[in-house]
Amino acid sequence: MPVRIPARPAQHTPRRAGTATPRRFRAPFPLSGLPGSAGLPCLLATLLLAMSLAACAPRITDDGAQPYASPQPERIYPGPVPVQVLDRFLLTSFAQRNPDAAQRAGLVVLPDGRAEPSGDIVPQDYQPESCGLELALRLNLRSFPSLLLGFTDDTRRTFASPRQWTVGALDRTTLNVHSPDLVNTLVVFATLDWNGNGVRDWLALLTQKTPHDEGFYLGYWLVVEDPAPKGLLQARLLSLDEYRGIGQPVVRTGEEARVFLDKLLREQILPASQEAARKAADEATIKAILKQ
Repeated sequence: MPVRIPARPAQHTPRRAGTATPRRFRAPFPLSGLPGSAGLPCLLATLLLAMSLAACAPRITDDGAQPYASPQPERIYPGPVPVQVLDRFLLTSFAQRNPDAAQRAGLVVLPDGRAEPSGDIVPQDYQPESCGLELALRLNLRSFPSLLLGFTDDTRRTFASPRQWTVGALDRTTLNVHSPDLVNTLVVFATLDWNGNGVRDWLALLTQKTPHDEGFYLGYWLVVEDPAPKGLLQARLLSLDEYRGIGQPVVRTGEEARVFLDKLLREQILPASQEAARKAADEATIKAILKQ
């Protein structure tokens, strides 16, 4: 499982116009003593601050997947795609947590950890030497809701593009990547045809930890659909586990997961970035006033 991380980011890449403002921000400090500030309405200073904050606030609900829709791939298997089990424990855990979804996908996990349907993998099937390396370079971090959306933007979508990420370890099925603010561990634990189109998909578990609570971490059960040798890898969130201490996880799906992550990111995970944004907004307001 992932480990805790140190401090929060000092900066946050500005977002495009129209993103939501943070739920809480402090009013600008008194400006009446500054040169050239006489006669400037306080409302203007507050408006400038709010506009600056709006430009840097993250949005969980903006998954950014639409411009990267992939064409329907050609069918590789004429019949059922055999399941490839890479981690029996995680596959069993996944099937127990998501029984309805596993049944719809035709996945059967046997008591010994093996899975059906079984069979041989055909030569034309895409089987990279390292799924961990592929995820490090090409996973679109904005294709599914997670805390990663607070650390990316439209020009920085993968672990390879934002400079703050450091790859701690990777192997054939696993990736561990971190920043001073968030530790991420990705494990591909099985491959199969999840969406029923004759092309192999990857089932993966992403776990995230933050420095705010030693007993708290998140587990994202993902499916990477139709992975191909080129282009971004698109993931879809199947369910989200919230762990606090040693108790049973709280499971969330769909819009409930998005709302939970949005609140967590804005109010707990990035308070340092929000404070940096407020400081930058204050400085911008002062400079604007001095130019009057």
